[in-house]
Amino acid sequence: MKVLVQAQFQLFGVVKHEDGWYIAHCPPLDITTQGRTESEAKKNLEEAAELFVVSCFERGTFEQALRELGWHVVRGRAVRHNQDSSSIPAGGFKFPVPVPFGLDEAASGCHA
Repeated sequence: MKVLVQAQFQLFGVVKHEDGWYIAHCPPLDITTQGRTESEAKKNLEEAAELFVVSCFERGTFEQALRELGWHVVRGRAVRHNQDSSSIPAGGFKFPVPVPFGLDEAASGCHA
């Protein structure tokens, strides 16, 4: 039997219009992308953030990547150095990054 668990990160991004493109940036992960429309740029940023997080988990480098981005654990919660994680810049937007985890019961040695 396969067990599925889904974690979700709540991130934020900002968008600016420059030279005919909408540039979307996620400061917490330092990811930037673009699109022809604001909606496309936001969608591309959400996809890039999800691919980044899932890739880090798959390679076992999530903790290292966050530390390199300036994050550290505080009272059981990861927060970024020198940045209040509850404040979003004016014009910013929140977006979720879902991360699915699967566990094969037979491989884990867990039995119900």
